[in-house]
Amino acid sequence: MSILRPVADDQKKAELAAQEQYEKAMEELREGQYRFSSKVRGQAAIILDELIDPDGEAVLTLADGEGDVGALALAMPIDLITFETWLFGQIGDKEELDLDINTHWELWFNFGAWIGEALRRRHGGHWLIMDSDPRTWRLGFSKIMLEIAPHMFAGQLLSIGQGAVRQMLNEFERLRAMHVEQKKKDKGQELDRFTSEHYVRMHTIPLGQWFVMDFNLVGRLWNQAAARDLAKEIRKHKKRLGQDNAEFIDQMLEVIGKAEQSKPVAGQIDDRGLFEAVAQIIAMKRTTAPLAIDVLEKFVVPTMHIGIPDRFPDLDKDDLAQLRKGIELFELFVEVTPHKYPADDEGFLGAIPHEDLSTPYGDRANLEVGKGDWVVVDPKYFKKMLLEFDTKRMLDGYDRFVKYVRSNPKAPRRRDDGRMLAETVAAAIADLKACVVAASKADQTLLFRMLPPPG
Repeated sequence: MSILRPVADDQKKAELAAQEQYEKAMEELREGQYRFSSKVRGQAAIILDELIDPDGEAVLTLADGEGDVGALALAMPIDLITFETWLFGQIGDKEELDLDINTHWELWFNFGAWIGEALRRRHGGHWLIMDSDPRTWRLGFSKIMLEIAPHMFAGQLLSIGQGAVRQMLNEFERLRAMHVEQKKKDKGQELDRFTSEHYVRMHTIPLGQWFVMDFNLVGRLWNQAAARDLAKEIRKHKKRLGQDNAEFIDQMLEVIGKAEQSKPVAGQIDDRGLFEAVAQIIAMKRTTAPLAIDVLEKFVVPTMHIGIPDRFPDLDKDDLAQLRKGIELFELFVEVTPHKYPADDEGFLGAIPHEDLSTPYGDRANLEVGKGDWVVVDPKYFKKMLLEFDTKRMLDGYDRFVKYVRSNPKAPRRRDDGRMLAETVAAAIADLKACVVAASKADQTLLFRMLPPPG
């Protein structure tokens, strides 16, 4: 009997359940936006598509958005005033929106559905249904990398009162301006770059981040100094970190306060989470922007090892077949271009030898990087390959590869769909280079950690 069958069956059931949930949600969204727009048209005699038209009277009045409040109210188009009056009239005699009331919930849901569908039809995009709660539903645009939460926005608008519709139109126009700007960058073309998979990744793929710390300071205050001195150093940073972090810092100080104050915290408190929090507060010097871990492993690290290519290998039949199947050009660039600097395939991130890694923790126990543990990386490993790195030269090398592919008569005609990924990778390498330079100074340590998906 196979032990794999139950796992496969469970996975299939989960996929079917997710598909059913998505289809049900999409049906509810379509019906909701239709009910909302039809009700507004029937009861208030307003066509919402005309209200949000960039060339319509309501949107054009947004340009006159400064001045006396009373004068502005008088200048508002009658349709805008009528819609806002109708909208808040649906709440009835209640002072505010209450989603436990069926009529309120229906108004909120249908309003959010209409907002999302209006923006999706205008700009193109994908609904992301990760849960049964509409407040978690997202709309990801296809031409720019941006997602919004239409039902959260609808709830905010219904809580504002007077001026809510004007704010809604301002947001519609902000999003339209972003798309217009992207179209200019694309030389008048409207390119659908982002699929639902891109947005699903944002919520499911862990992130990787490099950072630099003064670990000598951490070691001295954690392992040698009295607990009271560590607490004093943390308090020095409390004001800098602002009120939003005050409660968290107070909780840390409370834990440290329970230790014997004349002795070091090490040996008294065995808590990696507290150690990491303390280190970030007192010793963090520089960080890279977090990036999806698979992008780091599959593209960033290999590109560093490629260096700046001066020539490219012949494309074989497998490479040409991948082009026909739609592989992104930058992915093909990484796959076929040989490494100038050797990588350890069995190493960390598929490249870094284990002898260049160490633990930052005093307990010296096994590291579980996948669960968030930090790992110390010797910056010397990167120095030679990053010494020659230059963003422009790397992108120029990729551009030469694109021309090289297009010069091959057997290769299919393809637009450059890998340039954005190439720019992302180049920025990530430049970010890491700055960290490596910083970590090369005395008393500084280069570390890596994995972070959970944004949500």
